[in-house]
Amino acid sequence: MRALLFCLLVGLSSCTSAEEDPPAAAPTVDEAALADGLAAVYAGDNPDPDDVTEGDCFADALLASTTPEELRAGGLVDASYAVVSEIPVLDAGLAGLVADAQLACTDFVADSTAAQVDVTKGRLDRKAYATCLADELDAATIRASVVASLMGEWDDPALVTLSDAQTTCAAQ
Repeated sequence: MRALLFCLLVGLSSCTSAEEDPPAAAPTVDEAALADGLAAVYAGDNPDPDDVTEGDCFADALLASTTPEELRAGGLVDASYAVVSEIPVLDAGLAGLVADAQLACTDFVADSTAAQVDVTKGRLDRKAYATCLADELDAATIRASVVASLMGEWDDPALVTLSDAQTTCAAQ
């Protein structure tokens, strides 16, 4: 109908057909597959049961605060709404939403402690490190450091504070 109206407005001589090809259909979003993909990217290649649980939580939290279109525009999903295999550098708005979803589903101090225990092959005093880190970092600094890392801003003051706290606490 729109093509017919256009032809009438510009003159029939400029139109060879009153029919147009229909526009290409936008890809449909399989939200379950999108959630599964986000959970898998979060959990990593060799997830343990806690990683799987946190990944599912992350996907649910992120999808509750964003739209598939925002994730596509931010580079987390491709044009067909499949989750990308490597997380790109994110803009501040999406980085904040991703950080919030991540922090809603995980205990940063516990995760950092587990990572330090692994790095030191169990020689780290788990309880002392966790206590020290919890005393050194507040929630705002942790969030700011996660956002900065998602944005690729490695010299951000929050990341420096986080790194210094981890080093100090590991040394104690």
